[in-house]
Amino acid sequence: MDIRLFSYSLLVLAIGAYFIPVNNKAKNDDIKDIPLVVFENSIMFTLNENNLTRIVNSSHAIRYKSRDEMYDANIFLKNSLDEKEYKYETLEAQFIMKKGNNLSLQKDVKYNRDNFINLKTDSMYYNLKTNLARNDVPYDGYYYNNLISGTNLYLDGKKNYMKSEDIHFEIEIKSKGK
Repeated sequence: MDIRLFSYSLLVLAIGAYFIPVNNKAKNDDIKDIPLVVFENSIMFTLNENNLTRIVNSSHAIRYKSRDEMYDANIFLKNSLDEKEYKYETLEAQFIMKKGNNLSLQKDVKYNRDNFINLKTDSMYYNLKTNLARNDVPYDGYYYNNLISGTNLYLDGKKNYMKSEDIHFEIEIKSKGK
């Protein structure tokens, strides 16, 4: 009798365990972030229905699942807004990482807007959608041929607004000769 009760309890326990859901969490540490595509000496053109909006030129471009990396790259952005007075912006750096619309520019970063803003720094973050540039390291450059330098740059490309900390601005005054 005891053996029969024990056998039935094992059978009920086995049937009950069969219907319990099991989540298999595969932890594979061997999966690495491998490139999906690698380009050398790449040039990419972005077109819309009206004109050319962007040119990206790099010595190496690597596409991963969640980001793009470019080495020795420059990005030419043409202004598509009619009410703005500038025609183009250029971003140049030794390393650019793109995640969505956010660019992280590192090492020898140069930012130019037409011929009136030229900035040089070691690090800059730029959003392609909102045209916001910012950094938290020292920079120097020119604004309408006037020397400018500082730290913690915030540059809004749509509102033509710029602010910075520890700013030094030297204005070139042209005197009307006698």
